[in-house]
Amino acid sequence: MSNQGSTTRGALIWSGRKCTIFGLPLSFTKYFVYEKRLVTRKGFLNLAEDELDFYKVLDKSIKLPFWQRMFGCGSIHLNVADVDTPIKVLESIKAPREVYDHIDRIVTDIAVNHPMRSAAHILGSVDQGEFFN
Repeated sequence: MSNQGSTTRGALIWSGRKCTIFGLPLSFTKYFVYEKRLVTRKGFLNLAEDELDFYKVLDKSIKLPFWQRMFGCGSIHLNVADVDTPIKVLESIKAPREVYDHIDRIVTDIAVNHPMRSAAHILGSVDQGEFFN
């Protein structure tokens, strides 16, 4: 995969695989962090890709269970304003703090430089009264 990316996704910042037993990347799940989107690709013969725009991220957290931490792995949980995947999980990835920092930098940059595109602004601008009546 080239580091140039595309105009819709941006440049590739990080890519990695879901780690399985003993922290080995023996899974068919791949994660790609671009400047604008997160792409999850699953499968071997039949591939399924899921894209997530970073402007939809509302909150993020990192989970470091003992067994994953022993092998330098961890999981990143993203709460997203998306119908398909309200919670996106980058499960058992190597160097999770570095990836979390990349994602945090991207989400913060979008919220500061493009406030009209952030999910918090979009959800805050909706008249919530019409949903509760």
